[in-house]
Amino acid sequence: MITFEAVTKRYAGGTVAVDHLDLEIPDGQTMVLVGPSGCGKTTSLRMINRLIEPSSGRILLDGQDVAASNPAELRRGIGYVIQQSGLFPHRTIEDNIATVPLLIGWKKARARSRSRELMTLVGLDEDLARRYPYQLSGGQQQRVGVARALAADPPVLLMDEPFSAVDPIVRATLQDELIKLQAELHKTIVLVTHDVEEAIKVGDQVAIFRPGGRIAQVDAPERLLAAPADSYVENFLGFDRGIRRLSFLAASGLSLDDRAVVDDEDTSAAEAAQVAREAGEGWVLVADGGRKPLGWASADDLEAQPAGSRAGEARLEPYGHTFSVRTDSLRAALDATVLSRAGRAVGVDEDGRVIGVTSYERLRVAIHAAERAADAAAGRGAAGSATSGGTPSGGAASPGAAADGAAPAGRAG
Repeated sequence: MITFEAVTKRYAGGTVAVDHLDLEIPDGQTMVLVGPSGCGKTTSLRMINRLIEPSSGRILLDGQDVAASNPAELRRGIGYVIQQSGLFPHRTIEDNIATVPLLIGWKKARARSRSRELMTLVGLDEDLARRYPYQLSGGQQQRVGVARALAADPPVLLMDEPFSAVDPIVRATLQDELIKLQAELHKTIVLVTHDVEEAIKVGDQVAIFRPGGRIAQVDAPERLLAAPADSYVENFLGFDRGIRRLSFLAASGLSLDDRAVVDDEDTSAAEAAQVAREAGEGWVLVADGGRKPLGWASADDLEAQPAGSRAGEARLEPYGHTFSVRTDSLRAALDATVLSRAGRAVGVDEDGRVIGVTSYERLRVAIHAAERAADAAAGRGAAGSATSGGTPSGGAASPGAAADGAAPAGRAG
């Protein structure tokens, strides 16, 4: 959909913001441009809709040179989301969203109907339609900004640090909403951020810029984490990239054990202790009659209970949180294991019922198996891979590729 061909932006004083940029942004995918301040990522984004003109090179949009387009018409066909939303303060929310449809000749009734439709799509109550931007929270205003960019159904959406002005909790929610929207709409999205965590979370492809406006590596997030091109990329990604890579490996490949699970809190304490001992465990997971987890009881504590005591009456240690075997990632399973006093994590089905428990050793086996499968898939995809910015793209496996045909892991897991 979007192609940069040897694009350079040089300012009058001699400063080079972007240096011979070659980059292909696939149709229907989210490409994230990430890097330190002053590396040229925002300049690159703004050259797509001609807010900034390149000094040399070409930018093609669906095969057509954008330099041959009328700038105003070009921008009306490209959604644009900026920091702090950039809403018109004197217009209502529905009229803000309807801005571009009205500019291109839609009737007011149709434009407002589209506004209400998009408010629902981005998670805004229709009761907010007649309010003004100052009456909304920062997160709500940013949702309005996204809705306005989508109003005329553009094939391309440019997002310039769209969530940087909101608090971390709202930011995470907006990122999740963007992922959900993209799964439904399949727009070609170019998003600029300085936050590598955001890039890894929302991008189908991530382009890491070096200072001086050159690309260090373009790849799928999972491949970036697994195989940084050089020390610059490795340092930029951070020391915990191995943990973050687990977000792309599915928990469904885990081997679970239910031998140390008591699925009725009315089971006698003595019997529960025996279950733990026979399983070779120092803890037993106590669940209710519906197999919903209640907590961990130590075998020693259960054996110390008075005769006739029930397992549910013993001191139960919290299990931290569960993980969904079908939809969560190995990162979620590892986190649950770390937070568990028993050093065991509880895997559940869609209804929250216990399927089994895992351990550090089981996690280690699953991680290695999933990594081998992902590396093998990447090796198959690497054949004939293109080069972008002087760095091989690497033929990435799809995010969430896991062992034994497991379903892809959710990025947020």
